[in-house]
Amino acid sequence: MLLRTALGIGFLIFAAADVSANELDPLHDIHWLKADVPPIGITSGPLAGKGLHGGILEALLGRKPDPDKIEGHANMARLYALIQSGNYCVPGMIKTSEREEFVYFTSLPSAVLDSSHLVYAAGNRKLRDKIDEDVSLQQLLDDGFVVGVGAGISYGDGVDEVIQNHSDQSGVLLHPTPNFIEPILSMIEIGRVDFSLAPPWVITWLFVNRKLKLQDDQTPMIVTHPFREAAAKINYHVACAKNDWGKQAVALLDKLLARSDVREALDHNASVWMSAEKAQQHLLD
Repeated sequence: MLLRTALGIGFLIFAAADVSANELDPLHDIHWLKADVPPIGITSGPLAGKGLHGGILEALLGRKPDPDKIEGHANMARLYALIQSGNYCVPGMIKTSEREEFVYFTSLPSAVLDSSHLVYAAGNRKLRDKIDEDVSLQQLLDDGFVVGVGAGISYGDGVDEVIQNHSDQSGVLLHPTPNFIEPILSMIEIGRVDFSLAPPWVITWLFVNRKLKLQDDQTPMIVTHPFREAAAKINYHVACAKNDWGKQAVALLDKLLARSDVREALDHNASVWMSAEKAQQHLLD
């Protein structure tokens, strides 16, 4: 509560000192689109608002956002169509050259998180023999291993290119929903795919969420490992409609993102997902 109050006061001081009331208008007009893809966005149930996107909005606004200004969509095609149709922003998206064709991105990130790792069953000895410090996604696919990924999900430009180059082959299985990690893990367990791609913090969410729901964990024992094409860290940026309004909104948001108190709150929001203990504490608060 103290942090939220401090952020709120800091925001008011910023508004008075650095920008005019007219400059703040786009911020209040923003309708936010959140990806209903836990833990990036959690839009329903008792944990609603506790995802990565919810934390970004609280850090930017200094308070919980107006629920009437938020829409959550699990259908990524629908989300992309909406952001092109009006004055919408998304709290955090991976910046790619393809997406820059229809949105403006903030220069500064709204979250800095671990990038995707290979995710595979500990018992897959054939795959394990190929894993070393310089393991390559490209080489694994060339060697005939099968990866399961989410359709419409970006893993960053370099990784997306490898997947795209193999997408018309049997080595890439595209799951139709963004909430793909649980069904893909089931496919890993039965051997339909050899591995998937996901950041460690997504796996943290999966296990913590199951624990909080008191579900029997049927997930196979899995291992995560970095791979050559993925950066160590990946940035999420606020994205706004590519129109005059969106350009103005992004400029204002970059001013907010440059503030030390906002950056501190954003760093804290990202750090929540770096360990199962922190994630569980955050979700139970």
